[in-house]
Amino acid sequence: MKKQILIAMFAVCMALTACAQPKQESQPTPNQEQQTAGKVNVMTQAQFKEQIYDLDSKEAPTLKSELPVVVDFNATWCGPCRRLSPILEELAKKYEGKILFYSIDVDQNKELAQKLQIQSIPMLLMCPTKGNPQTIVGLVPQEDLVKAFDQVLLGIEPQQ
Repeated sequence: MKKQILIAMFAVCMALTACAQPKQESQPTPNQEQQTAGKVNVMTQAQFKEQIYDLDSKEAPTLKSELPVVVDFNATWCGPCRRLSPILEELAKKYEGKILFYSIDVDQNKELAQKLQIQSIPMLLMCPTKGNPQTIVGLVPQEDLVKAFDQVLLGIEPQQ
């Protein structure tokens, strides 16, 4: 009898514990329809393949997005990456509706980092709708990023 009471008490405690813990909401995987406008959205290797470039394709990769894209390759332990992050968030707001911004953790997406031969982070991959992608490596001042985004992604020539 004591054993049955203990089992029942254990079951009640487990049920109460499960109910008391806040539910973690599952985050939908961001895609172009679900992307939060004016934000840097976290992306996985599979999403990169689906929304940006299919690097496994035998054809020359073509950008799958209708808007130019900036992909920030970073890692949580990287100091310069952490300092670049708020700058990119600000620029995502500035370029809302003109450029899509994504973030990919190279430690969680090692195969993609290897395919793109990423050897130094932070690295920004700028993907224009026409033309070849270009990269920016390291922590770069915001003014320089604006110039690069304007020129490479939006085709705006710098004012002399």
